Amino acid sequence: MRRLVARYAALFAALAVLALAFPLLLRQVSLRGDIADFLPAPKTEESAFLLEELRSGAATTLLIAGIEGGEARDLARVSRAMAARLEASGLFALVANGAPRIDDGEAALLIAHRYALSPAATPEAFTEAALRRSLEAVLDGLRGSAAPLVRRYGFADPTGAFLALVRGWAADARVAMEHGVWMAEGPRALLLAQSRAGGLDTEAQARTAEAFRAAFAASDPPPGARLLLSGPGIFAAEAAATVRADVRLVSMLSSVLVAAFLIWRYRSPLMLAVVAVPLSAGTLAALAVVDAAFGHVHGAALGFGMTMLGVVDDYPILLITGRAPGETLREAARRIWPTLRLATAAAVAGLVPMLASGFPGLAQLGLFAATGLVGAALTTRYLLPALLPAEGLPVRPLPERLAHVLLRLPARRGVVLAALAVVAVALALGGGPRMERDLAALSPVPEAVRDLDEVLRRQVGAPDVRVVLTLRAPDAEAALQAAERAAEALAPLVASGAIAGLDHPARFLPSAATQRARLAALPEAATLAERIEAARQGLPFRANAFAPFLEGIEAARTQAPLTPADLRAAPLLAARLAPLLRQEEGGVRAILLPTDIRDMAALRAAASRVPGLLPVEIKAETEAILAEATGAALRWAAVGGVLVLVLLGAGRGLAGGLRIAVALGGALMLTFAMLAALGERISVFHLTAALLLAGVGMDYALFLGNTRASARSGEASTEEAARALGSVITCMVTTLLTFGLLALCRTPVLHATGLTVTVGVAAAFLLACALAPGRGAPR
Repeated sequence: MRRLVARYAALFAALAVLALAFPLLLRQVSLRGDIADFLPAPKTEESAFLLEELRSGAATTLLIAGIEGGEARDLARVSRAMAARLEASGLFALVANGAPRIDDGEAALLIAHRYALSPAATPEAFTEAALRRSLEAVLDGLRGSAAPLVRRYGFADPTGAFLALVRGWAADARVAMEHGVWMAEGPRALLLAQSRAGGLDTEAQARTAEAFRAAFAASDPPPGARLLLSGPGIFAAEAAATVRADVRLVSMLSSVLVAAFLIWRYRSPLMLAVVAVPLSAGTLAALAVVDAAFGHVHGAALGFGMTMLGVVDDYPILLITGRAPGETLREAARRIWPTLRLATAAAVAGLVPMLASGFPGLAQLGLFAATGLVGAALTTRYLLPALLPAEGLPVRPLPERLAHVLLRLPARRGVVLAALAVVAVALALGGGPRMERDLAALSPVPEAVRDLDEVLRRQVGAPDVRVVLTLRAPDAEAALQAAERAAEALAPLVASGAIAGLDHPARFLPSAATQRARLAALPEAATLAERIEAARQGLPFRANAFAPFLEGIEAARTQAPLTPADLRAAPLLAARLAPLLRQEEGGVRAILLPTDIRDMAALRAAASRVPGLLPVEIKAETEAILAEATGAALRWAAVGGVLVLVLLGAGRGLAGGLRIAVALGGALMLTFAMLAALGERISVFHLTAALLLAGVGMDYALFLGNTRASARSGEASTEEAARALGSVITCMVTTLLTFGLLALCRTPVLHATGLTVTVGVAAAFLLACALAPGRGAPR
């Protein structure tokens, strides 16, 4: 053991330095997880709105809870206790479970402005006949269970404007009420909350989900009760858990399998340390460069970059395995450097499209991988030979029969090329690979979680988000007036049943113009006093019982309209208004949400007749954005392919570059043909994995072709070709042991990456063998 440590002291020292450098560098590097970096630039007004909604829309901050597994009365008690705790936590702008939750300060403000805010405050509501009905309703209320509430509000507001206003905001008519809270069949108590944190703040969204669970646990739930949670924050947590489980399983299994293979192949665990040196050096260099260029490192850039750097495992393997008998490791590094340099340069050229894509996130991915590849190649060339003994590590020879079979493949080159042509024609006649257009299919969120979300949203009466109507105005007042005009124009659709209803900001805060009109229509004090006196005749009320009502009407006639700036004292109203009316750069946006759309054509036609009203069909716009992003990726991939061809032609000549390009292009074509045969729809994940496949396949074609072309003749040629073949096979097996397991994962990105690379690596290896120059063939 002492001799082993002394012999490889430099290697162990380098690993120790690299291991210490990681935590030191990570303290200086800012890691972020904002998905906005990966959202494309909008091309239309509709896509601009949709992308802004994905970044910071109210839907991204919504959580829906269901409480089931007990009697309705017990579930209602838990719902009320949870709501109180969630409100007290300060994490939520809105907590709603059907029960009115207005504090005294907000109630006072709303009572003062009740006639300006309520659509029921019409001149007809203050006629003598209408007032008579209102006073009779107050009398009936005093005799029933609602007597305390009626005594508090009935004499100051006999028309019920305030209570009607609160009921309209705190509950949805489509949700059943039981024991004072929302209750669905099951029974299942329902609770909805809107977090204060932004939808892209995944850590904060995770805390809101944990607050729900803590509130449930602290609410003394009955035995057997359980909490169901849904919403973007829950999606993020479930997706992260799924990805973590998959990655943990794959990393454990692949680490064991790769380690066992490398130990068997090199008869020593030291090869693991050798591979770790360029990988660690490349990762450190990539972290430092990306942080310096962007001011932070995106978590996805780190994850993808580490995956892309799986290519660099090939570099030390090719160095150790490719050393000729009697050749020192330094000499081997010097000999293979031109090929390794070309392979690295071509792989970096393939990443140029990501750098130039205009997506900050993709640019980070490309810069991370490119820097890591260069750093690892330089480490393999200059550092590894200095850290290891001159003779390197022992390597087991390939099984003789396997080597002979693979070395004879160039003799079947014509058959291989004919097969490639047949596959190309079949793929073209079949219309090419089918592209994935549905974002839901790319989601890492488990299908069961998505199904639960759909059920809870339907039960809680969440609006139909197939279509969102939006308009912009220079200020809040103009936006509210425009929303009122749009609502009036769409009212016939509600009457005809084309839509069930329409939610809009003026429903919660009418425009100042509408408020002034309502207040101006209120009867004068003397006129109202005469009508009240006439209406109370024959009813057991004192003459001055409704004096507070008369005083309120008189005060309302002279009050200023309520504006969004006045809502600091009304958190419930502000929370209801915020998703539908928000300040944007250069103006204010109003959002209208149609519910239960039954006639989409009628809605489109009606919306087209309202000036400034923009209908956004979420599914269509999402598919258009995805198609645009995929198309851009393909266009930039073509640019990268041209750059790679130029480099290969410069480094290997026209014939050699063309041969490698055919091997690489054939591997990509066979991969997508196999994916099509397996029923896979090609997504951006498959295209991203193709970058990794291209880098790996290029290494195979370059190293096999270089050794075959430079071989002299006879036995020496066979030995050298077999040695190169052994190097490439080792690289291929380690790649398959890692990415083959990814193909078994449930997470779409991991599954797509694993399946693409697994199929592609096998195809790239076989084509590299078949298209390599034969013995003594000209370079």
